Amino acid sequence: MNTAPREPNPRRQQIVAAAADLLRNGEGKLTHRRVAEHAGVPLGSTTYYFASLDDLVADAFAHLAAEVETDLAETAQLIEDSDRTPEAIAGLLHGYLSDQQQVRAEAALYAAALVRPELAHLSRLWFDGIVEVLSGLTDRDSARLMAVFLDGACMHAAINDTPLELRLLEDLSRTLMPEAGQS
Repeated sequence: MNTAPREPNPRRQQIVAAAADLLRNGEGKLTHRRVAEHAGVPLGSTTYYFASLDDLVADAFAHLAAEVETDLAETAQLIEDSDRTPEAIAGLLHGYLSDQQQVRAEAALYAAALVRPELAHLSRLWFDGIVEVLSGLTDRDSARLMAVFLDGACMHAAINDTPLELRLLEDLSRTLMPEAGQS
């Protein structure tokens, strides 16, 4: 008997990715039909792979959360590889906030948590992760304050299609990470 885990079904993954893309782009009310059209698959595929629309939506939000975790890991590595000065950190955070795919994914997860409390743990992944990353540069309370500010900056970037000015992120970094880069 073969006990190796099965590879995820490509069509199922295509459907989940399409639903996630719709959610990221503000399509709050999904239907099987809209997801199938966006995925370029027959309508029956969505009902074949997902017992309910709720199952599909939950998997789509999990897909977005996985993207956020990947983006966070990449940002953490960039921070680790940087000179760790407040200006360098601000530049990296500005770059993160300039990526509309990233900020829209986070905004979609936050919005989902408001109407689907069972998904709230997914919306906390980025916050908890960035606090952990920033705690390596400053004290934990300052890292949490930066994360709260960055949450707001993320919402600003999602709504306005542009991040806050780099100088504001530099001011924040210099204020909350005065010792960063001096070790």
